[in-house]
Amino acid sequence: RDSPIPVFRAGMNYQPAEFTFLRASFGQGYRFPSVAEKYTATSLSAMHIFPNPDLTSEHGWSAELGLKQGFHIKSWTGMLDFSLFQTRYTDMIEFTFGIYKPDSVPIPTFDHIGFKALNIGNARITGFETILGITGNIFSIPVTLQAGYTYIYPVDLDFDTAKNNSSSGTNILKYRFRHSVKADVELSWKKLSTGFCLIYNSFMENVDKVFIDPVMGNLILPGYPEYREQHRKGYMIVDHRLSYQVVGFLQVALITKNLFNREYIGRPGD
Repeated sequence: RDSPIPVFRAGMNYQPAEFTFLRASFGQGYRFPSVAEKYTATSLSAMHIFPNPDLTSEHGWSAELGLKQGFHIKSWTGMLDFSLFQTRYTDMIEFTFGIYKPDSVPIPTFDHIGFKALNIGNARITGFETILGITGNIFSIPVTLQAGYTYIYPVDLDFDTAKNNSSSGTNILKYRFRHSVKADVELSWKKLSTGFCLIYNSFMENVDKVFIDPVMGNLILPGYPEYREQHRKGYMIVDHRLSYQVVGFLQVALITKNLFNREYIGRPGD
């Protein structure tokens, strides 16, 4: 049973100029294991998921330092936000591949191989984020742009080379994108509007080592080891929307997801 601990949070905002805002924050937090992480037992094809009723809560702290700058250029107004952040985890929860057999079973079989949520130890995620928002007119057509870029450096502070289960063999946390971009632009004219949404994620450099094993990887996810080796770049998808305001309370829209029909994998098995 988890012992109660105090949780502290603090923040500060300062406005040194009319359109300039500085902020700083620090907060502690915790997360109880989900019902799925503690009690779910299931199978997906040849992959098994095992429960872990002994799982304990993860806790830690996060800190952020940010700057928001507003601007106005002719008919254009906007905001630029930049922030630095760091998050520390203790007893971080992560699904981990391994052999999980009961003590009563002397020799494990394929039925005892799979994933279980474990408290892997201490982790740190450091990074920065920048967000740009602009509104204005192009030839009397209102335009709105929202764009953001995030970079993270996620590491396992208790990484053990001898026991590592990562495909990269490094202490980078698994199933993370270091670089992420999201942008949305919309143009409006009378009752008609159209927009595009762009999403980019860099190559997921670290997954469980078993997924890239020629034998086990193809048994669990047939074709994935070869696919990952041949597609070692990030992916970008574009969505499109077109809408018409029929009357004040009625709008008709046509939405296209993945406009260019891009094939991509967000994570193994997805």
